[in-house]
Amino acid sequence: MGIELHTLFRQRLQSGWLIGCESKSIIHRSDRRLTDLKGSKPHFISISTTDLTKFTADFMAGCQIGIPIFLCNPHWGDMEWAQVSKITSQVNPHHHQNTIMIPTGGSSGEIKFATHTWETLSASVWGFQEFYGVDKINAVCTLPLYHVSGLMQLVRSILTDGKLLVTNFQQLCTEPHLITSQIELEDYFISLVPTQLAKLLDLDAEWLARFKTILLGGSPPSIDLLNRARVAKLPLALTYGMTETASQITSLKPAEFLAGNNSCGRVLPHALIKLKSPDYEIQIEAKSLMLGYFPVLDPAPYFEPDDLGTFDSEGYLTILGRTSGKIITGGENVFPIEVIDAIMVTGLVADVWVIGLPDRYWGQIVVAGYVENNIPVSGDILSQAIAGKISKYKIPKHWVAIDLIPRNSLGKVLTQELEKLLTDRLDRNS
Repeated sequence: MGIELHTLFRQRLQSGWLIGCESKSIIHRSDRRLTDLKGSKPHFISISTTDLTKFTADFMAGCQIGIPIFLCNPHWGDMEWAQVSKITSQVNPHHHQNTIMIPTGGSSGEIKFATHTWETLSASVWGFQEFYGVDKINAVCTLPLYHVSGLMQLVRSILTDGKLLVTNFQQLCTEPHLITSQIELEDYFISLVPTQLAKLLDLDAEWLARFKTILLGGSPPSIDLLNRARVAKLPLALTYGMTETASQITSLKPAEFLAGNNSCGRVLPHALIKLKSPDYEIQIEAKSLMLGYFPVLDPAPYFEPDDLGTFDSEGYLTILGRTSGKIITGGENVFPIEVIDAIMVTGLVADVWVIGLPDRYWGQIVVAGYVENNIPVSGDILSQAIAGKISKYKIPKHWVAIDLIPRNSLGKVLTQELEKLLTDRLDRNS
């Protein structure tokens, strides 16, 4: 399989697969890297770069020789790299042949690697291809290639004879003509996270509406953001997926979004989602499911991602939040996303997140950290603004104005950091 993949990479590079890249440079570097690997015979290869040429060349070489490939975030600090060193010391080059390790879990403080193969990644591609009814999958990628959201754009395009244009988000914001002049946007998918979409909408990026589909994932989007996208007539496709499933396993189609649907869509053909009643816990079966967290190679029949969801009568999935994020206050369940949406719809804040903090009387209390707009707003005003829109027990008991909601590069809230920030503020004010 390694040799076949390497041949595929070379053929696709020679046919102009990577738009704006010097294919000969990638092939030349890959050949040199392959020679080095054959000479040194390492147990694994780690790829830690944002450079497209280096990433692609090293990935090609690792695929051909068949040793385990670890994708790593070049922005990790010493503590993260110490974790990686401990993890990679467990590599068995014979046991872990032809595997691709994709990082996950960094925001929780513990880095893990989901073990995938070309079979699991390919299953994700074919499910995507069938769901969207396309032959060639062309993509504009602004997300990191070492992350599943970026890697799968590379894999989709190479396996379906599509084209791939890799750029950085800053260029997309400041010099979009450099992108739009090279391709027909109507033939391309682009993947964004909510913070990126919000930034582009702030810039009045009308050209966004020309894309075939805008895949939106990474973190829950606010209702306000979705409404803005709908007004702009953007072909948005909300998605649900994760590293462990090789990206999305549900998706909403643009026409459904424009018609007013705010769900994560229906399940893709290669996957199956079950809900464990009565708590709405999600259970996933999928051909794209990882083989386990490295070093384990023991494919489980299903995966439980700590997410809570519900299906409507037509099979559309809505994510309610995470099991660990669900707030139980006075015996009542509160799903933060419902509270967040109610607050954002008021237009009184620029950003907000809701968490549960321990309380001796209630068990947990609902606390909101919010970022003010240009006009300062108090917690009392915000409470009044959402009164009657959600149940009284769901209204935050404490409101804390902060400078920003801590998020990672993909827009996911760093809940541990936010919890500490809000706790410290409340302790100082008590």
